[in-house]
Amino acid sequence: MYSNIIPAVLAFWIQITGFEVSIDVNSPAVEFGDSIEMNCSTTCQKPSMNVEYKPGVNATRTDSSTWYNDYFQSVQNWDFTLACSVICKSENLQLKEKKMFVTVYNREINITLLPEVLEVNRRYSLECIGPRVYPNNKLILTWMRGSEIVQRSSTEEPGLPDEDNRLRNVFNFTASLSDDGQEYTCLAEVDLGSNTTMSITNSCVTLQTYSFMEQPRILDKRPKKVKQKVNLICEVSNVYPVEKVRVRWFQDGEELNSVTTRPNSNTVRTTAAWTPQETGLIEVVCMADFEKYPSVPSKNNSVFIEVYVFSSPEIQIPTSHEGNLVNITCRVLNVSRDLELRLKKENDILKNGSSSTGLTISHTVQAQAKLNGQQYICEAELKLQDQSMTSPVIKQQIGTLHVLYKPRDTITTVSVNDKTMSGFPVEVTKGDEITLSCTSNGRPSPTLEWVNPSNGSDIEIGPGFLHIPYVTSEHQGIYKCRATNQYGSDKKDVDIRVKDQTTTRRLAAKTTGLISVAIIAGGLLFITIIYCIEQNK
Repeated sequence: MYSNIIPAVLAFWIQITGFEVSIDVNSPAVEFGDSIEMNCSTTCQKPSMNVEYKPGVNATRTDSSTWYNDYFQSVQNWDFTLACSVICKSENLQLKEKKMFVTVYNREINITLLPEVLEVNRRYSLECIGPRVYPNNKLILTWMRGSEIVQRSSTEEPGLPDEDNRLRNVFNFTASLSDDGQEYTCLAEVDLGSNTTMSITNSCVTLQTYSFMEQPRILDKRPKKVKQKVNLICEVSNVYPVEKVRVRWFQDGEELNSVTTRPNSNTVRTTAAWTPQETGLIEVVCMADFEKYPSVPSKNNSVFIEVYVFSSPEIQIPTSHEGNLVNITCRVLNVSRDLELRLKKENDILKNGSSSTGLTISHTVQAQAKLNGQQYICEAELKLQDQSMTSPVIKQQIGTLHVLYKPRDTITTVSVNDKTMSGFPVEVTKGDEITLSCTSNGRPSPTLEWVNPSNGSDIEIGPGFLHIPYVTSEHQGIYKCRATNQYGSDKKDVDIRVKDQTTTRRLAAKTTGLISVAIIAGGLLFITIIYCIEQNK
């Protein structure tokens, strides 16, 4: 980087015919007010040595016949020159003189103040004002970033000793994230010649940078319901240093309690629990700043959130007996904006109305059994001022019509040996297993019972079913299923006929014999027809 070599003694010799003159100084550069020592010597055998300094330059001298030593306790002149003058008597009174210019300096160095924190991607200037040095061209100012030299400056003009003309080194740069915490040093050196420098002082500055490019972003601007707790979410992205950013929520100048998280390395998200107490357009403000960097302007974002009252719709459908009229009502008790109220059956609107307060609409139908279980919809739509809403606020409540009616559509099924029979009357064979089942429609659900007309035993009767594990002739008869509720009854008959197995076998044999006779007779007839046809040919 640079050398810091200071010779202990510098000697300057003048080669003169017959003798030599030299000046030795303990330092080629001296701080203003410090001491310096100079030796003047000659090889002349009979010299006359003397030197005169300008007024105000005082020295303490020690000498002999061929040398003298001058000690300057405090250098108080900027143009400080040392001289050695010799008159040699043995060389016909020849006069020889040697001079040496000593660099004088002080240690004053200044770095102009930068903002406490620098914004990334902005241009800034680091300016260093060096110490006073004479001659001026002996000073070198160097800017260093860490241990790296980034800019060096000097001057070729020696200047005048009475002028305090300081050297300046201005380093222009664009702040970046890598500059955060980076130390910049301005180093002042004296040029001693022969590519040798001596460091006399330095000054350092440590930079702090920030990035704060974007406004806070409010994530949820949708209308809110009054006195209902919601979360306000605000996010600041692409910010550095993220750990020093503070994001807060305010309403009417009052800070809301909030929780801050950092979902990634350069984003701050703050969530505030908010329970609006009044309806209308309420302004809330999200503010982001650097708490420890008061010079950095804060950034705000605000939004007017519409707060509304919107009670849930209510639908009332009374249970009614078949044939009576049913009044279906749909209502909303309390709203703060324009309301559209609709009573619907599936997608068909039966009745609608509008209001800026509570509203009730109704529709009348006649109770019929086929309408039992029919669903009706009470749908309320709130018209809000907030134009950013992509869809209206809609609430629904569904009601079901319940119709009371007597049993009807009673149906019976017969299963013989686990096989469902379709014809009536039902013919079974002795020893078969038979199950009779019964269903019926009605509200309330009817009670089902089987009436056993026979004296047969081993019959299981339960709700809606009758089971005979082994059928006998005694089980033959008409069985009745009766469905009953408080509004009436309905019944269905099943005729069961039992055949004996012996009778069945005889009937089967007789039928087989008749079929055989028919086949033989048919065969003879066919042969006779063939013979007749051949005779006619």
